[in-house]
Amino acid sequence: MGDERIATTETDQSTLSAINVFVTGQPGVGKSWLVLNAAKKLPQDVIAGFYTVEARNPKTGEKIGFDIETFSGERAPLSRMRKGCGPKVGKYYFALDDFERVVLPLLKPTKGIKLHIVDEVGRMELQSERFRDALMNLLASPQTAVFGSLPAPRFGHDLPFVEDIKQRADTATLTLTKSNRDTTAQKVESILMNIVGSSATNQAPVQVKQPEVATVSDISTGSTLLFDPSDFLNSTGYCPTEEPDMKRMRYSQSLD
Repeated sequence: MGDERIATTETDQSTLSAINVFVTGQPGVGKSWLVLNAAKKLPQDVIAGFYTVEARNPKTGEKIGFDIETFSGERAPLSRMRKGCGPKVGKYYFALDDFERVVLPLLKPTKGIKLHIVDEVGRMELQSERFRDALMNLLASPQTAVFGSLPAPRFGHDLPFVEDIKQRADTATLTLTKSNRDTTAQKVESILMNIVGSSATNQAPVQVKQPEVATVSDISTGSTLLFDPSDFLNSTGYCPTEEPDMKRMRYSQSLD
């Protein structure tokens, strides 16, 4: 696989063959929808990863943060508005320990896994130094490909880590807009099927597990997860209470 890596720019979409592929775009444009929709059409035994959904209180409908869910059905809090949940990014507190516990094992090259899906590589997730290191190692691995989503630039500038990803010769980035959603989705699906290869053609597609109280909204707003907040109580309380180390805090402050 490594010998087939071809540097590809967004202007060369018709022959897109870079081994790692990301979509980027403004909030609400449908990045998570595209990632999840494409993943559903892939054989479940050759992919691993996670996607992001909004977390809302089912009784009030109030948005209380974001969650991550893996393609094997595990879920955990990503962020909450409530204090004490970890490093603060904007109005949310990052559930760092839960995030690393669930996500880091998914970011290791694994025999039989041809595609790792990461939704998303955002300001929240980048609080984790271990996540950044694991993702960079995965991008460089000849054993697997990476598909995911990246945040849009803020004030005309990408986050340094996001810029590093975009500049990789083995990585292509597609910009998603409301006007090109359908065509971009088709391109992505074709690229991903090419990555997983013909050997997986007869395998069952991914069955994305949704909890009984979960609802997924339409393309214009992405995914929304409704749940009972008590589902995420852990040994330290509502969410992790450990103070982040200074290195993590310095990185957090640089992103605000």
